[in-house]
Parts: sequence; structure tokens; C-alpha cells
Amino acid sequence: MMITNSRIARNMTVAVLLLLIGGRMQNHAQQFEWKADFFGFFDNREYFNDYTVDQTIFGENGSAEAGFAINHHNRFRAGLSFIYENGTRADYTLPRVILYYKGEWKPVTFYIGSFPRYQLIDQPLAMLTDTLIYFRPVVEGMLLEYRRDWGFQHIWLDWTGRQTDTIPEAFLLGASGLIHKGMFIYRHHLLMYHHALPANNKPDDHIRDNGGMNAMVGLTLSDRLPLDTMTVSSGVLMSYDRWRSIYDLHFMWGWISDINVSYKGFGLHGVYYRGDGQVLLYGDGFYKSGNYGRADFYFQRTWLDKITGKMEFSLHFLPGNVDFSYTICLRASMDGRIQLGKSERSLRF
Repeated sequence: MMITNSRIARNMTVAVLLLLIGGRMQNHAQQFEWKADFFGFFDNREYFNDYTVDQTIFGENGSAEAGFAINHHNRFRAGLSFIYENGTRADYTLPRVILYYKGEWKPVTFYIGSFPRYQLIDQPLAMLTDTLIYFRPVVEGMLLEYRRDWGFQHIWLDWTGRQTDTIPEAFLLGASGLIHKGMFIYRHHLLMYHHALPANNKPDDHIRDNGGMNAMVGLTLSDRLPLDTMTVSSGVLMSYDRWRSIYDLHFMWGWISDINVSYKGFGLHGVYYRGDGQVLLYGDGFYKSGNYGRADFYFQRTWLDKITGKMEFSLHFLPGNVDFSYTICLRASMDGRIQLGKSERSLRF
């Protein structure tokens, strides 16, 4: 417990010191900014198959960050993100440090440090499972994005393990892109996971190389139909895997199709995959089956531009088996800013 408490104190000290240092820069900073978020989730998974684990995930994530905008192009933030799973009173989870720099030079945006994942990294569930937003809401690395009217391209690095005597070095490297022209759309996603060795490795420790690719073309018909959203797309899904000294590099290929329809908060999202059983270590286990369909029926609503709630019921189709899950999520956020170096101050809520 003494070690745990010292780590907590160290994390809090880092965040506070950065804010104090930033406070001494008021002569140069133009704006003090802050943001607070709450995310509550209840995710019940009634699974009875050989590919995934049935579980109920019920918890909350709270985060707060503050910092300074030097100008329109440069800002830095510091804060904490804390995850609490209901029913775990005997356990203790260390908060994650939020500490990052953000640069914006249109059309380029750059992040470096520990920054929130939400609305920045989004890949198909086959590649990155949805539990990451619950248990790893902070990305520790970098993100570079190029965005224009025709779409965007970004690349990111998430360092998931710093090598110690017992912990292996590990990281995720990913990229996503979108191009749209009229009603035609093209999307792609790339992912690489590298799991190396601890400093004092044992004979049964081996380097793991894993990753994949997804490329899809489709149509967006939202402007041509009386719907808020209507997109259909289809394309290839590929993964690769190698466990050095155990087996050589091999590839798994398949075809995946996607449809998304929404109207006044009600929606349907459907996915069907057919091909080889995929091996993506950070992906949804259902895709190991090689024949998987999913239908999500949901209702989503936003209040005051600050609170968003979503209820979702999902059916999971495997050969000879149908599983289901349902999710209730609520996200609330509040932010503000104070102009510095001027007699007039403004707060925004």
C-alpha cells in the first residue's frame, strides 16, 4: 500500500507542478482552459461460445484536465483519469496521468503525451475491441492527423508497455483514413502490435508480431434519403501473426460488409464477416470464428450539447448459435476558458 500511495502522490504532483509552471507563464499565455468528463457504462454480455468471454462490465470513468493555450496553434494540458468498476471496493486502481501537448496548424493536428482516446482513435471492432474505451481511455504516445474537406488521414502510436525486468516492451501502431467524393466513400485502417521481451526474459518468452488491415468502399446516401445516416460499405479484412521461434508469419483473409442507418436517434448498425478465422490480439474475439454477423439496435440522444446517452441491444450470429448483449452508456462533459492578461475575463460552460 505504501508503494501504491507513493505512485498516486507522484502522479498528482506531476499534474500540479505542470499547472503551477504554466501559471508562471501567464505573461505569454493567452488563455487558461479546463475540461471535466464523466463516462458511465453498463455492458452485459450473454455469450455462450468458444471465442469470447461472457461478462458484465459496470463502472465509471472520470477525468479532469487543465492547461494553457499559448495561441491558436499551441496548447498543453495536464490532469488525471480514474476508472472505477462497481463491486471492486477491495481493489484499487491507480489513476492515469493526462499530460500532453496539442499543436494545430490547419490542416495538420499533432498530439504527443498521454491524451484521451475518445473521438480521436476509431477502428473496426475486429481490430480494436470496444473495451478499450472502458479500460484504456488514455493513449500514451503520439497522433498526427491531416484533414481536408475530402476526408482525413491519421497515424498514431500507443506505448502499452515499458520494458522492465518482468514487463515486456509493447506498443500499438495504427493508421486510419477516409476519402469521400459525392456519395462515394473509401476507408482504410492499419494496425501493428509488437510484443517484445522483458529485460530478464525466460526461455518460454517469445516476441509476438501481430496486426491487420481493413479497406472498404461504399456509398453514403444520407443526402438522398429522408434519414439522418445511411451508409453501406464492403471490403477486405486481413490479419497477420507470428510468434517467433514457435511459428512463422501467416496471414488470414476475409470479406466484411457494413451498414449503418439512423433516424431521429434510432439506429441500426449491421456487420457481416466471412473468411479465415482472424487473429487480432486487440480485436473482438468473435472474428476468430470466420463466420460472424452482428446487428446493433440503438437509441442515442444528446441534451444541452453536453450530455449524451445511448442504449443498445446487440445480436451476435455464429454458426448454430445466437448470443446477445446490451449496453447503457452516459457521457457528460463540461469545459471552460479564462482569458489571461486582460481586464475582461470570460467563462464558458
